[in-house]
Amino acid sequence: MVPSLGGLFFLFIYRSYRHFIGNDDLLLPASLCFVVAGLLVLTGIVGLCAAVSQSHCQQGAFLYLVLILFSLEVTTGTLGYINSVRVESADLNSFNEIFRNYNGNDSMIDSRAVDQLQEKMQCCGVRNYTDWAQFPWFFQSGNASVPHSCCARNLTSCTGDLEEPELLYTQGCLLTLQDELRWIFLFTLGWIIAVFCLQSLGALVICLWTNSDPAPYQLLNTDNFS
Repeated sequence: MVPSLGGLFFLFIYRSYRHFIGNDDLLLPASLCFVVAGLLVLTGIVGLCAAVSQSHCQQGAFLYLVLILFSLEVTTGTLGYINSVRVESADLNSFNEIFRNYNGNDSMIDSRAVDQLQEKMQCCGVRNYTDWAQFPWFFQSGNASVPHSCCARNLTSCTGDLEEPELLYTQGCLLTLQDELRWIFLFTLGWIIAVFCLQSLGALVICLWTNSDPAPYQLLNTDNFS
């Protein structure tokens, strides 16, 4: 289901780039996405049964579950928005510190995290590829170059030379990661709005169905007026 996909996206991004995100709160909206997905299935089953059997008890249970879903969806959307704002206002110094610790050794957590981020996100540096000129690796590399993880994948002649930007990923990793998280937030917000509309329609139908059983008409006995 769509909510489950939103949760999977959250978990994938957190697992891949948690070293840069540093925000465990991102796991909460991901978990709520799975809860909403499960509750949606249950609500759908109860709503279907209520429509078929026209049971007032099942109709009441359906409306109760819809209210719970409304609350969870609003909470999930709010938390997703809050986390996206936190990432967008991420501490630039924290990013700089991780990149500053880069030494090209995959056994080092910071180095491995930087290479993984640059390769998967196809980015280079914090704000752009020229940031590497201010980090120790640029001078320690021996040829004043950026890491090979900055090189475009389809180019084998890349040496990491800043004078050949056409061979490098030029966009900064901070902005790229922010864009990725922003896309996930918009995706999650989109399905929340869609499900909210469907639930509102379902609740309206149930309410109309419940009130569409008027008391049977009775013929007026006119003998009483004769």
